[in-house]
Amino acid sequence: MKIRRLEELNEQQQWKDHGYAFEREDGQCLFRFNTLVWGRIGAEYNAKLKKAGAKLADVHTMIPTGKQLRWLEIEEIKGEPAEIKATLDEACQIPRLQPKPVVV
Repeated sequence: MKIRRLEELNEQQQWKDHGYAFEREDGQCLFRFNTLVWGRIGAEYNAKLKKAGAKLADVHTMIPTGKQLRWLEIEEIKGEPAEIKATLDEACQIPRLQPKPVVV
């Protein structure tokens, strides 16, 4: 799975995983982010990426960075996409929906 990490410079001046973009099988690029931090802006970036048919190599031009954010180079991670996303989601502190208990 091809990904590109977005890092944030924290208060201790250390770069930490903040979000990531990944390439689907059809070549479409999607941005994964913490909805509590990015909110509607992250969703707007995903719509912009989809409309433009952006590739992973282009994500840095469509989701800008600055002194506090930086895109890393594209990397390829071997393994199951669901497991890779779960690991990256945890590293980026992306909340996961908790299954609701079924009441019978």
